[in-house]
Formats: sequence, structure tokens, C-alpha cells
Amino acid sequence: MKRATTIASAILLAATCVFAQQENSTVQQTTIQQTTVQQTTVQQTTIQQTTVQQGAIGQQDTLSQIDQTTAEQPKKVRNATAGLGIRADYNIANHWGTEEMNGASDEASGWGFNVGITARFEIIDVLWFTPELHYEYFKLTQDYDEIEVQFKQSNLVLPLLFRAVLHPRAYFEVGPQFSLKLSGDFEYDAERGDIHIPGADDIKVDKPHDFDDNVEQATLAFGVDMGIGFYIIPDRLSVNARFYVGLSELYPDATSIILYEGENNIENGKVVAEKSKVLEGTKLRAIKLGASFWFI
Repeated sequence: MKRATTIASAILLAATCVFAQQENSTVQQTTIQQTTVQQTTVQQTTIQQTTVQQGAIGQQDTLSQIDQTTAEQPKKVRNATAGLGIRADYNIANHWGTEEMNGASDEASGWGFNVGITARFEIIDVLWFTPELHYEYFKLTQDYDEIEVQFKQSNLVLPLLFRAVLHPRAYFEVGPQFSLKLSGDFEYDAERGDIHIPGADDIKVDKPHDFDDNVEQATLAFGVDMGIGFYIIPDRLSVNARFYVGLSELYPDATSIILYEGENNIENGKVVAEKSKVLEGTKLRAIKLGASFWFI
């Protein structure tokens, strides 16, 4: 009987231990699951918060870029479509195309300048129309055996140029130029009063006004300008070099006793000039070194 009681107690104790272990295992599993759920929830919350923050930062950057683009657009429109400024050039010029020299050492050459206004209008991104209006002056000299001849002229000049943009700071331009004569002078500067005139050896010429000449410049002249330029200050200050070639005759009706052709006539002690063949075909060409300053 005592032995049976001992065996029963042992069985009861073993069962109690097994039951306690099962409860402990259940508690551990529940704790692990709760911890896993909590960690997952925390991770999801963190990811969501990070995503929201990144989205907010991205929206701020986008808005900032839009604001900057909006601020820059008016400036681009204002500076790119049109402009107005002033321009000045120093010119080195000479006659060309003269058919006969008749004693002259070389064709007339000299210097000049022009000053005026200039404008620009954008046609497309790389092509501009740039009309100009200038006052122009030239003084050219030509040497004969005993006389220096001076050609002086002032014009109102209208270049109508098209500008091709080669680089943000460089451009090429070409176009026609029209000139309206404002004044023109033809003067002699004789080194001595006794000047030999073929066909009138008995005539002594003491002053230039003793020459009965008519070297009248044409009222209208036409030519072509071409050149290349650079911006020193973008959209403000530019410099360029141009080459002008005149295509129309400067002195179509010139007569002169010095630039003579054929026999000279004597009237009232003066030599009357005949049609000058020496100035026939004479045109103008020039190298222009200039700068433009843009107000707009």
C-alpha cells in the first residue's frame, strides 16, 4: 500500500512538471509573437514616416525649381526679343574700280568715322535682324605729280544686317547698306602755283578755284557689309570688324582738268574741264572697327 502511494505521488509530480513546462512554452511563444508584431509595426511606421518626409522634401524642391524658372522667364523674354543701342566706328577706306589712273600714283585712300543708333530684333534663336542709322564721314587723298587731291564726303547711312549667332558671345553679320549723300567736296592742294596743264602751257594756275571742275558725288550709293563680332559684356557691350564693298559708282558725272581725257578748252583764261575718264567706275570700300552699347 505504501509503495503504491509512492508511485502515485511520483506520477502526479511528473504530470505537474510537464504541465508547467507547457504553460511556460506557451507564454514564451506569446511574448515572441507580441514582440515580432511590435517590431513589424514600428518598422512599418518608420517607413511610412520616412516616405512622407521624402515626399514633402521632393515637393519642396519641385516648387523651388518652378519658382526659379518662373522668375527667370521674364528676363529671358525681355532681353532676347529686341534691343536698342548706340554705335560708333573708325573706318579705313579707299577708292576701287577706277578704270584709268592717268598719272596718279595710287587710288585715293584715307580715314573716316560713323556714329549712330542700332537696333536688334530676334527672328529665331540663332538669327537676328539688326538695322542701323549712322552719320558717316570720309576724307580720302590722292597724289598726282604736283598736286594732292582730296575727296571729302558725308553721308546718311542705313545698313540692314542679318546676324547669325555662332556662340552666346560671337556672331556673324551680313547685309546691304544704302548711303544718302549729305555733302561732298573735291579740293586741290597744289605745292606750287605754276602747274603744267597739257594743252594749256601758257596758263598759270595760282589757286585751286582757277580750276573749272565738277566732281559731284552721286546722291545715292549702294554696297554690302559683312563682319564678325563679340560681346564683351553679354547683351550690353559688343565689338566687331566689318568689311564694306561699294557696288555703285561714286562720281558718274565727274569732269576735271587734272583728271583729263582728250583736249582741254580755254575760256576766259581758264581751262574748262571735259568728261573725266579717270574717275569713271570709282567705288568705295572700307574696313570698319566699331563698338555697340545696348540700352535694352
